Amino acid sequence: MKIKFTPDRSSDIGSGYQQAWQAGRVDLAVLGTTDLRYAFFEYPVDFIVDGHAFLTAARPPLIDIMFTLGRSLRSLRSTGAADIDFTETTYVIRLQLVGDRVRFTSSHRAPAVPPEWPVEDYAVAVRAFVATGMACLVENHPALAENPALDELRALVSDPAGAGSGYQG
Repeated sequence: MKIKFTPDRSSDIGSGYQQAWQAGRVDLAVLGTTDLRYAFFEYPVDFIVDGHAFLTAARPPLIDIMFTLGRSLRSLRSTGAADIDFTETTYVIRLQLVGDRVRFTSSHRAPAVPPEWPVEDYAVAVRAFVATGMACLVENHPALAENPALDELRALVSDPAGAGSGYQG
């Protein structure tokens, strides 16, 4: 499994914020979660499971994909299913818990045999992706460290205390 992004500093600030950013009127420490999720940091993202590329260099906003992946962990734990969807397209990656594995299908270009991956390994990959993404963003934009959205994201991907990953096979 591979979930990774490639930073693209030219896509850090959404087009609707360029003038305000250049004028120094955008404070990333207090910018709302919705704005951060949909108007900033549109980086190429790859999401590959067992050789099948569900995303290849797609450019979703990084914070949005981090939230979506984090929510997929919670949804798998609570209902055994999750969707990774994208505001700007109808494309959906569907996840279904099958024993101790996650089965991946999609609304477009679905493989004949849906790939599966151990749920624990998927959780590790998502947490690593989110941690790497947050570290990259804070390194390049230190004010983000103060934004409550990152605390919300950390909480979303954290393990419940004493519960391991929380998954039951």
